[in-house]
Amino acid sequence: MIRCIALDLDDTLLRSDLTIDAADQQAIRRAVATGVTVLLASGRMVQSMRPYVEQLGLDVPLIAYNGAIIQEAISGKILYHLPVPSQEALRLLPVFRRRGVHLNAYVNDQLYMDELTVWGQKYAANAGVIPHPVGDLGPVLAEGQPHKLLGVGELEQVDALRKELEVEFNGVLQFVKSKPNYLEILAPGVSKGQALAELTRSWGFKPEEVMAVGDAPNDLSMICWAGVGVAIGNARDEVKQAADLVVADHDHQGVAEAIERVVFGRE
Repeated sequence: MIRCIALDLDDTLLRSDLTIDAADQQAIRRAVATGVTVLLASGRMVQSMRPYVEQLGLDVPLIAYNGAIIQEAISGKILYHLPVPSQEALRLLPVFRRRGVHLNAYVNDQLYMDELTVWGQKYAANAGVIPHPVGDLGPVLAEGQPHKLLGVGELEQVDALRKELEVEFNGVLQFVKSKPNYLEILAPGVSKGQALAELTRSWGFKPEEVMAVGDAPNDLSMICWAGVGVAIGNARDEVKQAADLVVADHDHQGVAEAIERVVFGRE
């Protein structure tokens, strides 16, 4: 029996227009009404996730920054936090500047960057947050450990940079793709799967009582850990191959299909 559902946001629960389909909302509320705990697990910032949490009426902790933080959505209390060490974040700056790839830094749930580039503008608009261009990220990173960092740029540029960073920072940082143009930079041990395991363990749920739904490589850890891993129809092939179930895409009520089939047994 499924007692908990973890849902990715972008390209999973959120449609292409960044809204939640009425059928998906209805299915989530129906599951909650029967006693199932539904939570959001995203690479997004907490402030970027909160409007969706409020829309769905989910008074449970959320998993943000790809698992670097577990935070109570309403009170703001942080239950779990694994930030990127400041000294390693500072080492990244010259690499990104040399490569000309935009870098976001997230400190105290605020978005910082050297300059407000086109990539920075697009990211902030998509996330619905206010960016803070500071000229030099160095002092920001020196004063506070970032929850994560994010490189944004052209696909070929980002992939080439990832190969370089994985060699230079092997075992010190990890690099995960959340979108083709997004390179997530996280502390070792951070993942949605690890955060989901921590949170559900505190509630007394077993892995087989958890369903996780996602689309991207950064969702693989929770899809593989959960008793039922679901890939949304627009998911990457590697995610579909790892999932127990593939449903309709994010623009065609895939989340509702997953809930109806797995939780309520509809064929």
